[in-house]
Amino acid sequence: MSIKCVARRMAGGAGHEHISYLWWENGSGGSGVSTREQMVMFIEENGNNSVWCPDKNPSLQGAWVHVHNNGRIKYVQTVADGRKTDNLLSLPLR
Repeated sequence: MSIKCVARRMAGGAGHEHISYLWWENGSGGSGVSTREQMVMFIEENGNNSVWCPDKNPSLQGAWVHVHNNGRIKYVQTVADGRKTDNLLSLPLR
């Protein structure tokens, strides 16, 4: 089962590495919030097809959320068609 990201909170900047929390929903009616570190661990344990994010344009397909590393921290960013995308940064802020 995959989970869908629905909102974000940023801390200390505007890039993907500054996403501090992600709100999510699963297909069973459950929902929750995870820190960046918790989301990284979830994806590493469950694979690159475990978390997805809708596109800001509802007529376009969403993208899977993958773990990336900038040399200092691990962070999450969407990947569609083999390229990094900004779906997570388009989510509403909380």
